[in-house]
Amino acid sequence: PRRRRASLAPVVSPRAMLSRAPRAMRGLALGARMMSKPSVAVLGSGPTAAAAKAAVGEWATVTDSANSAPYVLVVDGAPGSVKADAVVAVPTCADAAKLAAAVPTAKVVAVTAAPAVAAAAELASKAGVATSEVANVISWGSGFADISHATVGGKWALTITDSPLPSPAVTPEAEVEAAVSTIKALALGTDGAWVSMGVPAVGDFGTGTGVYYSVPVVCTPGDYKRVGGITLSPPVAAAMEASRASLAGA
Repeated sequence: PRRRRASLAPVVSPRAMLSRAPRAMRGLALGARMMSKPSVAVLGSGPTAAAAKAAVGEWATVTDSANSAPYVLVVDGAPGSVKADAVVAVPTCADAAKLAAAVPTAKVVAVTAAPAVAAAAELASKAGVATSEVANVISWGSGFADISHATVGGKWALTITDSPLPSPAVTPEAEVEAAVSTIKALALGTDGAWVSMGVPAVGDFGTGTGVYYSVPVVCTPGDYKRVGGITLSPPVAAAMEASRASLAGA
């Protein structure tokens, strides 16, 4: 007798499977996706804070409650009470040192990237490319830009400008972008991309210890790691030492 050929089950896409699932299961799946957005408290009362809240709201759930959110962005003013294990970004290195002393179990950083954001925009304008094509601009110390290691459209930035230490005008838009990109990096990670933020100095790059100092880092959700192996030209090293002395005396 002839054998019957086994029939193959039709291939059903995950989306089709979800559409055929009971309503309750579809609701659970949708809820899980919505819960994947981090909760971020954005604190401040001025126009910069309002712009930051709108920008953060594009990828996170924004709240005004700093004492319950896992991530807190302070745009202006004081953070008040925060969770003991919160990840908090505050406006300056001095603010970060003060809050870290008050809540030693929190992970506190300073928003220092505005000069790097402004320098990246300036480089992009000169090269005629999008700012997304600019990488590895650093903000050191209390916040000054260094483009020694930056690339623009895959080329070294110093091929289109002479000075490694630009002095771009820091606009309110750059301040908003710096604040939002700092807390976003900490909440979502950077996938290996460099960002600059003020963190406790540990002696690398001659920064000493006992102060908060801006360095380049890479982030995973909830944590950061310093970027090592960066060479410093004499002008950059001198500017970093001046910034260190200023922060130490603050």
